[in-house]
Amino acid sequence: MAPITKRCPSTNWTSYDSWDYDGMKERLELFMSSIDKSALLKHVEQVTGKATTMSEPFSAGQFWCCFEFILSDESLVIARVRLPRHPESNERVSDESELYAIECEVATMQFVHERITSVPSPCLYAYATPGSQQATDVGACYMLIEGFYGNTLQDVKFDICDLPIQDQEHILTQWTSIQAELASFSFPTIGSIAQFTAETGPTIGKLASAAAEGFEAAGPFLSAHEYFTAVGNARYLEASKSAEDDDEEEADIYTVLGPFIFRDIVQHTDLFKGPGNTGPFHLNHMDMGTQNILVDDAFNFLAVIDWEFAQSAPVEVNHYPMPFPLISSDAEIEQILSSPGGVAHRNVQRHVKARASYRHSFEAAEEALAGKGRPLQRSIAETLDGPASRIYAALEKIAVFDGMGEELTREMVRLGFRLIGEDADEYVERMKTTMKES
Repeated sequence: MAPITKRCPSTNWTSYDSWDYDGMKERLELFMSSIDKSALLKHVEQVTGKATTMSEPFSAGQFWCCFEFILSDESLVIARVRLPRHPESNERVSDESELYAIECEVATMQFVHERITSVPSPCLYAYATPGSQQATDVGACYMLIEGFYGNTLQDVKFDICDLPIQDQEHILTQWTSIQAELASFSFPTIGSIAQFTAETGPTIGKLASAAAEGFEAAGPFLSAHEYFTAVGNARYLEASKSAEDDDEEEADIYTVLGPFIFRDIVQHTDLFKGPGNTGPFHLNHMDMGTQNILVDDAFNFLAVIDWEFAQSAPVEVNHYPMPFPLISSDAEIEQILSSPGGVAHRNVQRHVKARASYRHSFEAAEEALAGKGRPLQRSIAETLDGPASRIYAALEKIAVFDGMGEELTREMVRLGFRLIGEDADEYVERMKTTMKES
């Protein structure tokens, strides 16, 4: 095996590149002129007790700008500095809700790092709150967190289904064992970790994502049904607003109808109020995709990052992740697999194999936890192929997969009400009418 190469994260950081649109580059330049990087460096040296140099490249996202510091022992610290709110940012998000989401991420990182040591996560060295002397000196609130010599799995290999089987299995074993380990910690309500101390442990509060996602109520929620009702209402209202802003000729009615039908499924079936409806609810990262997993060249997991929207959640939020989601019907998948010469055959076959490996890895992770006397309250592996998980996955993808709105909506109808053919057509048309009249 070739030796693992140590590359600083900043090797792949692009600074201002790709930001020259809609005034984004000017926004970054203004931000850079307003902060004191020397104050960041001074704080890094204070918390680590080591001489430090700052790398020149930086990485900017929608909310944070990251700077890299290399210590004298070659260990890394990353400063995540909060960017000013964009003028066109989500109008539902207030300064208060934004700060609450940051505090939830801080509390979750502290909880995971101290109580779930088998889950690789960055150590939080410091959090300079808004208005603190340190934030004032720098010019923005920020976190100092542990850095790693690696990159996101998404950047290292965008489609892991292209990898050799042994590499896929290595990735999926780590991926599912981390999720299972998180899920072994459960709570009586659905919400975010709002506070954590070593003495009192974690405190579940309202959802950190509630404002951004447009929830009418932020929780904590007492049941899965209450939570999924809030999810459905928020997705429908958001889709309706987006459709109003779009050109009517270009609008896809199913991007609105899909969430509307999801609400109908939640209200008129037992799929989202079955066993475990009133808890306990497992801890879930909620965004543990390949973009938030840091790996080295051998695909060893170094850390899971971006814990801002982690929460306790119903088991049904778990579904097969990208790049191998389960969003087509079993019959359609079987039809494609039965035609080896078909255009989609190879891709679908790879995804079927990846899903089987993912589920097998989850089963093994759950069995290992049970062997340690820590069984999950409800099996995630058994949930993945169930209708509730697949319906929720379809809802998640409707606004993401252009041109698939109708297919995903009809798959929800099939799974939720077992309707196909003319019966499904009749139901869909009835719901279109109901939606227009509502």
